[in-house]
Amino acid sequence: MIDYASVPIGAAGELCCARCGAPGDMAARDAADVLADVSRIAAQWTGGPGPNVTYTGFEPFAHPQLPALVTSAAQAGVQRLRLRTDAGALASPGNAAGAFAAGVRQLEVVLLGGSAHSHDRLAEKPGLFEAAAAGVAAWRAAATDAGDRTFVSVRVPVCRHNEADLPQVAAVAAAWRCEAVHFVVTGDAASEAVLAAALETATVHGVAAFVSGAAVPSQVYATSLWREVDV
Repeated sequence: MIDYASVPIGAAGELCCARCGAPGDMAARDAADVLADVSRIAAQWTGGPGPNVTYTGFEPFAHPQLPALVTSAAQAGVQRLRLRTDAGALASPGNAAGAFAAGVRQLEVVLLGGSAHSHDRLAEKPGLFEAAAAGVAAWRAAATDAGDRTFVSVRVPVCRHNEADLPQVAAVAAAWRCEAVHFVVTGDAASEAVLAAALETATVHGVAAFVSGAAVPSQVYATSLWREVDV
């Protein structure tokens, strides 16, 4: 299991279920503050292979200083830099190729639903599902053009508004050729049956899957692929 240090690059800007409540006022962190955290983490890393960092808390492609955040992380010695993103902006010309060329190799795509209707409704962003699908395809194309490998996972914040959609989300992750799907249970406890069905759907399609969160039913188990740590 690989550890990833979660480093916020802003506040209230990460995709989440709008029906669960507004996250607050969005604000991007200054790059100097973010990179101070990254440098400290890299210097003190003791978590096995790494250092590994996930930029969280704010849509990275909306951050005005993203190029500096990416290149400086590599200079600080970060081995694996992962961007948590809604993936919509990756469909814009040059974004996928530019991020890949800067050194990003891993994406964690936040998905709220298993269809355009459910995802866009919960995100309150019409067109986001199709943009994300195009964005992931553009990212795959950038990796192919560069002749390099990439790892794309799907992160699913599980709540009572999308619980029934989880098996379809797993199917979408497979259709988008993602390597893994991570169901993060938040809010109300998720149904054991639905979580089990989602894990089975992912497995049948050849996608690694696991569940985390305080409200995970004890009967649902899948080996974790990575661990998120706050340092």
